[in-house]
Amino acid sequence: SIICVGMLIGTVYAQTLEQEQQEETAVQEIVLPDVLEEETKQSTEELNAEDEYEENLPDDWNLILVNRTHPIPEDYEVELKPIGSGHQIDARAYDDFRAMIQAAKSEGIYIYVTSSYRDLDKQTDLYNKKVESYVMQGYSYENAQEQAGQVVAVPGTSEHHLGLALDFVSSEYRKLDEKQENTKGFQWLEEHSWEYGFILRYPNGETDITGIIYEPWHFRYVGLEAAKEITESGLTLEEYLGAEPVSEGLARMEEQEDLES
Repeated sequence: SIICVGMLIGTVYAQTLEQEQQEETAVQEIVLPDVLEEETKQSTEELNAEDEYEENLPDDWNLILVNRTHPIPEDYEVELKPIGSGHQIDARAYDDFRAMIQAAKSEGIYIYVTSSYRDLDKQTDLYNKKVESYVMQGYSYENAQEQAGQVVAVPGTSEHHLGLALDFVSSEYRKLDEKQENTKGFQWLEEHSWEYGFILRYPNGETDITGIIYEPWHFRYVGLEAAKEITESGLTLEEYLGAEPVSEGLARMEEQEDLES
């Protein structure tokens, strides 16, 4: 009888052990796929978030964003108005432009436009010449393109296509370089241009955001309200509009190209 009891206990123990092992295996079979599924779901969501990246930028004509990651719309059209010496500006910005020039003149400040609206052919010519100059300096063609793009906007990504951007020089210094910031003309524009709807478009130290080097000669019309807010806040146009910094946008686009290839 003792042997029978022992056998009975052994049988029960074996059955219990087998049942526990089955339950443990069942739990593993249930839990493990759930964990993997959750991880896969998160990875998919992250990838989709990158694929679905988008900005909610305003579509106001005076706030349209054009830079290296935001090319000018293919169907963009603008009514131009001459401002003298063969230059043209968006007709809607004309009155504010004239008022600004006259205000400066009344204070003995003489500023001149050296570049205004450019069509695609003109921009292409300027860009190609800048690329060639870097190649002549010993840059590879690819690096020359990269360097040129920070000085002369890649065709299709220049604000000059909009008719809203103007390059100014002061009467006492006519070159487009950083010394322009020391002129009376620039100093007047820096202080007063916002009163007429213009902003310094490419401030010093903001190349990562704007994609363009410091240009104390390049001013952009954004309208009276936006110019006031941008100037008071010290933001770039990209930051004011809530747009992605150009350096980050270029990096993201490069990553996407690598994934697609």
